[in-house]
Amino acid sequence: MSPTEIGYLMIGGVIVLLLAGIPVALTLMAVGAAGLFAIRGVRGTAFLMESLPYTSVANLALIVIPLFLLMGHLAFSAGLSEKAYRSAKSWVGHIAGGLPIATVFACAGFSTVCGSSVATAATISKVTVPEMLRMGYPQRLAAGPVAIAGALGILIPPSGILIIYSIATNVSIADLFIGALIPGFLTALVYALGLYFMVRRDPDLVRRTRLPKASWKERANATLAAWEVVVLFIVVIGSIYSGLATATEAAGIGACLALAFALFRKDREKGAIWRGLLETGSSSASIFMLMIGSAVFSVALGTTQLPALLASTVAGLNLSPVTLLLLLIVPYILLGCFIDGISMIFITMPVVFPIIEQAGINPVLFGIIVTKLIEIGAVTPPVGINAFVVQGSVPGLKLGEIYRGVVPFIFMELLLIVLMIFFPSIVTVVLR
Repeated sequence: MSPTEIGYLMIGGVIVLLLAGIPVALTLMAVGAAGLFAIRGVRGTAFLMESLPYTSVANLALIVIPLFLLMGHLAFSAGLSEKAYRSAKSWVGHIAGGLPIATVFACAGFSTVCGSSVATAATISKVTVPEMLRMGYPQRLAAGPVAIAGALGILIPPSGILIIYSIATNVSIADLFIGALIPGFLTALVYALGLYFMVRRDPDLVRRTRLPKASWKERANATLAAWEVVVLFIVVIGSIYSGLATATEAAGIGACLALAFALFRKDREKGAIWRGLLETGSSSASIFMLMIGSAVFSVALGTTQLPALLASTVAGLNLSPVTLLLLLIVPYILLGCFIDGISMIFITMPVVFPIIEQAGINPVLFGIIVTKLIEIGAVTPPVGINAFVVQGSVPGLKLGEIYRGVVPFIFMELLLIVLMIFFPSIVTVVLR
């Protein structure tokens, strides 16, 4: 059996094991080890398996993962999600769809200090959805926007998915963070405009849900109350962009600031910081296991030369970069229905990224597009983890109504992705 045939069998093996319900990390590790055994035999496989699990994660720069996760959990403990929402509500609560629009902007604001879509959706939904339901919004308009806008947590820096993409492809974290700024805030703006026109179509809903217009003093007070969000964002992203700190150093500074904010919050929930530490440790362990499995799989697949063969084959088709990116949308959307974003990156990048490089596509642009596709996967059934998170955060919500609520936003996401493909300067214009 040729190495290329072994490579195809490895890809098939990953699909079979995932369909059988085997955890992604174990699937990648098992298939990678089997591929190495088929090509290099017992001694070669034993040599690599002795060292590779350690060397793949024994990098001080990877401490950025638990640090940014910790920063997000501590930011929630400091009450920053509630402050972001109150600030946004004071500015837009009086317009048609004001509360769901405020929810979108609150998600965008909290995303600047939390790199997780699940954490963003869970924390914001607890604050906003009950209020919207009391005001008379239907469940689809109360829960749908927070489910999809929570996914901004994986796009707006500091994004955990972009960090994982950087690790999997060796693309600069700083460039990814800077490249994500315009798409992230543009996405929030498009969501807000979509909600405005959706709600405006129902004058009775507008009448029942519109809040009194806040005074400039009330707006100023609400905005000043959310000063920690602004400080964290400026310190973390500003230090990276200016070159004053690396991503790792910025993550450490951000985590320390978030801890200080949480410690000095008078009404902090008992045990919140301890739970944040436990969740950070648990999430970090899961990610590092995925990294180990991905390293074994990537080395084995690279040994088969299949990624290079596929890259040269695609190059021989003479597809334009635009056409290639458009074709990749469909498989990523399908994968997003069944696999979480981190797993998707570790599974696909060993095969797809060499093709992207061969086609001359900007790797930062591709990273942002993949992240946008993962956003869609966060709300599409049957997995749609953000929909389940929102349902679990607010008792009485119907899952079907949440999925109904996110449908218009999926089309908005696809529109934004196509715009970035045809106008890549949306991402690249701010790169150094």
